[in-house]
Amino acid sequence: MIAAAIRALAGWKGYAAAGLAGALIAGPAAWTVQGWRYDAKISGMERDQAQQIADAQALARATEQRRWTVREGVINDAKEQAAVAAADADRARAASERLRQQVARLRAAGRDPAAAGGSQGQSGADTLDLLVGLLSGLDEAGRDVSGFADRVQIAGLACERAYESLR
Repeated sequence: MIAAAIRALAGWKGYAAAGLAGALIAGPAAWTVQGWRYDAKISGMERDQAQQIADAQALARATEQRRWTVREGVINDAKEQAAVAAADADRARAASERLRQQVARLRAAGRDPAAAGGSQGQSGADTLDLLVGLLSGLDEAGRDVSGFADRVQIAGLACERAYESLR
């Protein structure tokens, strides 16, 4: 029986059987080896991509942190400028109050007939009242306008610095 099998495999039939057996063994082995190579290649690509993603995220975080730091600086500067403007407004308000007190004293003196010297009379008092009313109205309107202008200027400059920091 073995002899019959050897005789059957002799010649071209044997070569064909050996080739078929070799192909059946080598094909799946080659397929497996090629799979291992591609797995290694794919895992390397995944590793590279993960590193690129991590680098991009780190750069984005650093950029965002820098922007937030600049933003906080701009906000703090604007708060300091607002405090300085408020202090200036308080000093102006105090000076205005001193002027009002002085005008009130002059007004009281203008209504006193002895202090008026007899020549001024009611006409001088009316003029002084008009002047006091005008001064009070101008002072109040000026304070409102200047306070608004200060706030707008500070906010505008802070907005410009914040925008410039984004570049």
